[in-house]
Formats: sequence, structure tokens, C-alpha cells
Amino acid sequence: MAMFKRLFGAAAAAFALAAGVAAAQPLNLTPLQIDQVARHPAIQGVTMSPDGRHIAGLVANPNYRWPVIAIWDADAIANGQPANAVLIPSTEMRPVFVNFLGNDRILFVVDQPFTYGSNKTFTRQAIVADLDGRNFEQPFAARGALSDFSREVERFGINFSILLDGTLEDPNEYLIVRENIDQGTTEVLTLDAATLRVSRTARAGDDEGFILADIRDGELMVKERIAFENGGWQVIRDVRNRQTGGWERHDELSYPIRERWAINPLGFFDADPNILYVSTNRGRNFQEIRTYNVQTRQWSAEPVFASPDYDIVDVSGLYDRESRQLMGPASYTIAGPALREVYVDDYWAPIQRTLEAQFRGKDVVFLDRNRRTGRAVIEVSAANHAPEYYILINGNQLRLLGRSHPWIDNATLGPMSFVRFQARDGMTIPAFLTLPPGYDRNTHGRIPVVVHPHGGPWARDYMGWDASYWTQFLATRGYAVIQPQYRGSDGWGMELWRAGDQQWGLKMSDDNDDAAAYLVAEGIGDPNRMAIFGYSYGGFAAIAASVRPNSPYRCALSGAGVSDLERLANLWGANRIQRELQGWTVDGMNPIRQVREANIPILLYHGDHDRQADTVHSRDFYRAMRGAGKQVEYHEIRYMWHQIPWWPEWQRETLTLIENWLAGSNCFGGARNQTAATN
Repeated sequence: MAMFKRLFGAAAAAFALAAGVAAAQPLNLTPLQIDQVARHPAIQGVTMSPDGRHIAGLVANPNYRWPVIAIWDADAIANGQPANAVLIPSTEMRPVFVNFLGNDRILFVVDQPFTYGSNKTFTRQAIVADLDGRNFEQPFAARGALSDFSREVERFGINFSILLDGTLEDPNEYLIVRENIDQGTTEVLTLDAATLRVSRTARAGDDEGFILADIRDGELMVKERIAFENGGWQVIRDVRNRQTGGWERHDELSYPIRERWAINPLGFFDADPNILYVSTNRGRNFQEIRTYNVQTRQWSAEPVFASPDYDIVDVSGLYDRESRQLMGPASYTIAGPALREVYVDDYWAPIQRTLEAQFRGKDVVFLDRNRRTGRAVIEVSAANHAPEYYILINGNQLRLLGRSHPWIDNATLGPMSFVRFQARDGMTIPAFLTLPPGYDRNTHGRIPVVVHPHGGPWARDYMGWDASYWTQFLATRGYAVIQPQYRGSDGWGMELWRAGDQQWGLKMSDDNDDAAAYLVAEGIGDPNRMAIFGYSYGGFAAIAASVRPNSPYRCALSGAGVSDLERLANLWGANRIQRELQGWTVDGMNPIRQVREANIPILLYHGDHDRQADTVHSRDFYRAMRGAGKQVEYHEIRYMWHQIPWWPEWQRETLTLIENWLAGSNCFGGARNQTAATN
């Protein structure tokens, strides 16, 4: 910590002397209680049928352990009648997702722990049911004569995805991509949502798959294959020739895997069936939307949608099902600080502007919409405002369907802001800062800091409601929480993303430390009370922080962290293609080889069913730290796997660990406060 104090202590002292020093006033806080978040949301995952006549979602029910699937009659809600729901409970497996399959059925996903030999993991299954909660079926499961291995794979979970959910010619025609385990290929199935009849439409070859179909008629139009050419692996895109029906290679849509360009075909949304909308960043820092003519192989001269600072990642089509016509884009999605879909058509765009004015400062998201009925499912939320779900009626009336956390007072939550800071080498790093509610630097002085790097690392955070609850859980306890989008984060431009290659525990971790330094320089952070807490890759960052020299932190806290870069690099490099895509980037400082350099206490926790960032990483690091005589605690969470949503009991156990560790003698409880206020 000595170097940190030399670098930033003088700046902090000068700031205090220039402003004058006064006694800091305590914050008046209402901490977010563990029991408020260690429970199922009252309502979540709301969706609407394509015809706008039914609404479905997951609701908490005191009579059942797991969330219950609820289906409402949207016509009754529109007419002001009681919103009585059909309830579909599950006693054995937890429902985690629900959507409509056509207008008359739902598709839902359930999960549960699963042990295969000595391998503890979990399984997910997809089930289809009628709207009255009867006639449960699994039409996506492999059938016929299967090998023993295929049967075991089916037990492990879902091995299909939905490529197209209805066409203009037939809204019940779904295209399903499923792995054929015995043959080692993927196949495209056509599912009739009205009858659940399934037929095979196409089968892909080795190392290839279908990635896009035309919404007009369901014609498979773009496929992707991997080939070794010119000394490296290439992503090759083939497009169907509409005249001949044959597949033709399009180098304009292809790229070397190692370059990691985004060239994402999104859809044929134009009246001209040859116009393909593509999100691409080839030759630039950020993704933009351009059109590509698959017949002439020419790109549009100018982007359709672009931003100088952020990626434009998606486009939705504007179409009329009755006339079966496509009329260009209805919206585009920009990945700014918040992920925001922006409507550009003449119907939904003015409605969006009206609703955003009504809910100023909130995220207003159209989850589903139907122009013919003027109905939509709207989610309203913010970083300090738990999600609420509304039904839009006739394009101009809102009916509240439910609040996800009615037991949480949003006024007790802290605000989030988007900031940028300069890393020690001059690179600009984006970050999100969540402060305690009511905090004022001049009144309350310096406060403890938690640096909270995200998982991935090829991922990013967004401004908005935190489904893990961590940021608000910490902010309402008086901590400033900063989430640095360290180099190696995906979604902030190619320059920042590529700058993380082979910098694990090095410059990637410098960015986390520099986020802490930024808060000290801003007069917010107390240099004597700083910690780092992360999960998954963020857990690696916390583990790395514990062994890096001159740590600025009092302690570290790692959830499901990776500790051995060699093990991870071997895993991610076992596949020849994955090795060239990402495996080679996993290099830097290997924490498990540096345990004798550990200089701050660390708490580790990990789920025993976590096979994504395997539990072995925390177990091995704990044993190595104990063997080196270092301060370390380890807690293994029974049945817990990697991804959210987590069970309430896992939340209760892990949040208790987080709260007690940060407040305890190994962390802030043993620190000297620097809490002078400035005026």
C-alpha cells in the first residue's frame, strides 16, 4: 500500500488543504436487507403473445418454493376486468424463463442440480404447455434410436436454439437449430407451433451452422463455417443465391478469427430482398449498421445507424403481417452506458418519446409489442428503481401489471453515474459509480470504496438495475462502488477490448487499481478503506489483487474466481478454434504461482456445482495460501452453480459473507478512517 499512498496521498492532502477541513457528517442510510433480496421477485420475465391477447411471466407464490408461471388474459386487462391468472407451478424444478410458442402455447425453461458420476453441475429442460397449463410436451428433444452418449447429453440440458420465431407467410412456423450429437453436426428443424409437428429442414456440414433465415418465408439465407486458410482459422460466411438456390462464399462478410471483428448479419428487413442489414466494426473502433447487397456484393456508402462513441448492435424490422411486406428498420439498439433500443418508425417512436418523458430518468424497455392492437409490455427501471411491468393499451394507456420488488423503497437506493478516468498509461477507461443515497462529498467526506470488476472478461456492465443486487447492497451500507470497464472488456470499442490481450493480472488489474485512485483524487474515496470484490473473472481480479505488490486495498473478496491461468489457458485452448480466438489471450500474471507475495487478506467463496469457472480454482488457491501462511478464508456453497438467477439461500449465504468480511477486522473494521469533509 506504500506506493499507492506515495502516488495519491499527496493529491488527496492538497485537495483537503485547499478546501479547508471540517468534521464529516454521518450518512443517514437504510441498508438493503439481505431478506429483501434473498427471495424471488414478485414478478419477472414478463412477455406477450404475438397476437397481443395473452401475457405471461414468473411470479412469487407463498405456497410454492419456486416462482410460478402465470398467464393473464390481456383482453380482460384492457377492459378493466380482474386480472386473474392461470398458474402453472413446478415442485421439482425451478422455472427460470417463459415465452410464447405461437399464440396458444408457452415455452418455459426449468433447472435443477444434476450430478453425473463425480461431476456436480446443473441441468435445464425446455417444456411446452397449453395456456391452461396442461398437455406438457418436449418437442425439441431428440427422438428415435439414440446412442447411450446422446441420451446422457439430453439429460445434461438444452441443446437447441430458436433461429426464427414465425414468418410473414406463417406465424406458426418456427425454425429450430439443434445439435445432432451422434453425427456431430447441427440440423435445422421446422416446428409448427399450432400442431407441434417437427420436420427436418436442413443439416449443416462439419464446422458449420446456419445463422440467418429470411422472415418472409423462412428460407435459410446465411450460414457460417470455419476453415483453415492462409495460415490461420477463418470465419467464412456463405449466402444462398436466390436465383440458383446455391450457396456462395462472401468474403465481404468473412474474417480471420484472430481479428475478432464483429460482422453480424441481422436480417433482410428491406422491400428489396437482397438487402441485408449488418452490424460491423471492420476497419473501425465501434460497430455500426450498414446494408450489404447480397446480389451485387456492395456495401452501402454510408452507415444506416452509427455512433462515434458506442456500438450499434442490433436492428429490428418493420413489417406488416397482413400484407406480408417489409418496410425497413423499426428500431436500432445502441450499447451506450445503458443498452437502449431506439424506435425510428412512425408508430412506436412517438409512443417511446411520450413514455420516456413520463418516466424521465428511467429505462423504458418495450419487451413485446403488437401494432395491430396497440399493445405492448413495458418494463420501467433504473439503477435505483426496481423493475415495474406495465401493459400498454391502445397505444396510449398504461396498466400496472406488477412491481418486481414492492418491499424495497426505491428512495433508499443509491444513484449510479457513468464516468471515465485516465489509467496510468493514459488510456481512457469507462466506469460506473454507485454512491450511497444522499451522499455529498463536501458534507460526508471520504468514504470506503469497493472496486467491483465485472466477469468475462469479454463482457461489460450496463447502467441500470443490478440483478445480482451487489451494487445497491454495498452502496446502501455506505460504500462507493466503482465498476471499471477495464481493458479487455468487450462492448467499448475494439481498442479497449484488444488492449487486454495477455494482460491478465497486469494492465487489466492496473485499471482496477487506477479506478480506486480516481475516487481518491476526486475526494470521494478514503485511501485507508478500499477493497476489491469481483465474481467470475472479477473473482480472478480480486485473487490477483491479493498477490500484486503494493496493494491499495485493505482486503479482497473473490466469488467463483479463477486462480490458475495455466489451467484456464489449457481449457480455453483445448479446441483448435477456441485457442486462436481467445486461448492465446489468456496470459499474464498467474496468481497461484505468486501466493508467497500475498499481502492482503482475501475471502473466497465458490459454488460446489460450478463447472464454468470450476470450483477447483478456489480450492487450490485456498490450499496454496494456507500453505504459505497467508490470511485467507474459503466458503463452498452447496448446490450453487455459476450463473444467476441464484437460489434465495445462496444469496442469503453469500451476501452474509460479503457483509461480514468487508465490515470485519480483516478489512474496513481494522482500518483507520480518513473522513474529513471539505467545504
